[in-house]
Amino acid sequence: MSGPLVSAIVVNWNGARDLETCLPTLLAQSYRPLEIIIVDNASTDGSADVANRFGVRWVALDRNVGLAPALNKGAEWASGELLLFLNNDMRFHQAFVESMAMPMLRDPNVFAVDALQYDWEGSRPVHLATRLAREPRAHNLCHALVPGLHAYQETCSSPTEVLMASAANMMARNAMFRALGGFDERLPLGYEDLELCWRAWICGWKTVFAPAAACWHRVGASSRSIEGSRLGFCGILGGRLLTATKLLPIKYVIRTWWVFLAGLAVDLGRFRSQRTGDRLRVLSQQVRYLRPLVRERREIYRSARTTPAKQLDRLLRLQKSPL
Repeated sequence: MSGPLVSAIVVNWNGARDLETCLPTLLAQSYRPLEIIIVDNASTDGSADVANRFGVRWVALDRNVGLAPALNKGAEWASGELLLFLNNDMRFHQAFVESMAMPMLRDPNVFAVDALQYDWEGSRPVHLATRLAREPRAHNLCHALVPGLHAYQETCSSPTEVLMASAANMMARNAMFRALGGFDERLPLGYEDLELCWRAWICGWKTVFAPAAACWHRVGASSRSIEGSRLGFCGILGGRLLTATKLLPIKYVIRTWWVFLAGLAVDLGRFRSQRTGDRLRVLSQQVRYLRPLVRERREIYRSARTTPAKQLDRLLRLQKSPL
């Protein structure tokens, strides 16, 4: 299949072994034209040699800036009308890019497309069509986004509108991505994909799940170390506070901050020094962001002539029937 240029942007940090598996499956895609860009967060292994051997573009950063800033940097270098943001610890079906591009080509109002992720062995799905609900759903693909709002996933056999696309495998329309200002770089690890797609929905731009776009993800590889686990913990805490403050109705803002402060009090009372320190760092950071976030919140909803409550209601009622 041929169509507009797709720029695949793969963020990498000491992932030479992952790139050995990931890159051949991208180079074997049925879709053309396709450019591949590796954005490297200051790796010290042989990642550059792997990229050079496969003949893909290499963008080296001088330090590890995190996921969202690296994705934005890749988008700056990209020439494609369509951007494909990918993790390096994945492999892809030969028709993956083609299946991702189809909803974009059929509907110019689609901002982002999400894919079906399996675990590395292919024994079970780990990412499906993402929905939003006020109550938790009784299965393991459900988690709290903020207190009182839950993201859950369900199987769909055809393309359907969804809450968000995973940054591990998100295709986005470049013009819309630039109009939105890209990923919020204050979210370096976690919630960056939710926040971006939420803002796109405020503009009336859709996110669609494409079940025919299959990929396999070595889930959790980066969070198995103590350092990775702590980064993930802080990413979730900060992601909840920033996303709620910037985009959600006031009652969810209050709940999210209250639960965060209650957790800090518990960790202090139980003398959990490391978790307390992590929470205090997140708190200090989010307090610095507070005034800019309030200004951004007002501008986002004023420009769209809507309110956080109306937007939330819309996302809770996203259609579940095929497009």
